[in-house]
Amino acid sequence: MEAYYSDGRGRYGTGESFDWFYKYEDCDGEPQIFTSSDGLWTYGFAEPNVPSDKIEILRYNGCETNITVPEALDGKSVVALGDTFNSFFELESVVVPEGVTDIVGAFHGCEGLKKVTLPQSLENMEYALNCCFSLEEINIPPKVEDFSHTFSGTGIKTFVFPQGTKTIYSSFFDSEAIRKVVIPGSVLDTTEAFSDCENLSEVTLEDGIEEIGDYTFFHCTSLLELEIPKSVKTFGKLSVGYMEIREYMDSRKMAFRIKGKCIVPGFRIKGFRGSAAEQYAKENNIPFIAL
Repeated sequence: MEAYYSDGRGRYGTGESFDWFYKYEDCDGEPQIFTSSDGLWTYGFAEPNVPSDKIEILRYNGCETNITVPEALDGKSVVALGDTFNSFFELESVVVPEGVTDIVGAFHGCEGLKKVTLPQSLENMEYALNCCFSLEEINIPPKVEDFSHTFSGTGIKTFVFPQGTKTIYSSFFDSEAIRKVVIPGSVLDTTEAFSDCENLSEVTLEDGIEEIGDYTFFHCTSLLELEIPKSVKTFGKLSVGYMEIREYMDSRKMAFRIKGKCIVPGFRIKGFRGSAAEQYAKENNIPFIAL
């Protein structure tokens, strides 16, 4: 593959220049941005403009499509990836080294990405894999607790959130592929987690979950039954069982008019007598099956 820029500097042509990185939006003065000695990586200090021996890789400047991210650059330890591979459509596989704790937004829009190997040190991966359409499976390290916007638009069909997960806000929002999920009792925020996931048909909610947030399962038209544990005390707005009535304008269903909202035909709730689940079913005229 040839470089995107005629001068051979790689996909983005950064050289020693500063393009634009959101972390430096509010920085005073000239941002301290560097290019590695081999020219392949643009990086900054892990805490913007605060010199240290820990750095964040902001951008990959090369054209290889199967990459192992280096553990160190110019004698400094790599601890984070920023928008490192953002919209690198041809990227196929990446190995992220031990020591990296943060990959927020790192692979957004990598449409051809099929394999990502993550380190046990990883803690933060919000927005990391948005629109990675070719990614069908991934192993998650145990320290990650926040999956906000992480998997929206991936090819993942089945996913078990790890024990200890706290936030799944918009984690699979509008994902066509996802069909089966397991949500542990440790989860605190489920808002919009599976909104508009039309092919989602099987959900396991483990005991311990106390709230199903706004729009969590909104317009999940293939989800016809949901068993709700006794621990659930609160239901957010249109959180369970609702769908939009849509008038599609083309055969690909890309454009539509919203004609209203209704209960998903055939949907029912399974739960315990006297529980919040039974009350929710009653208030919304949803069939209820007692466990």
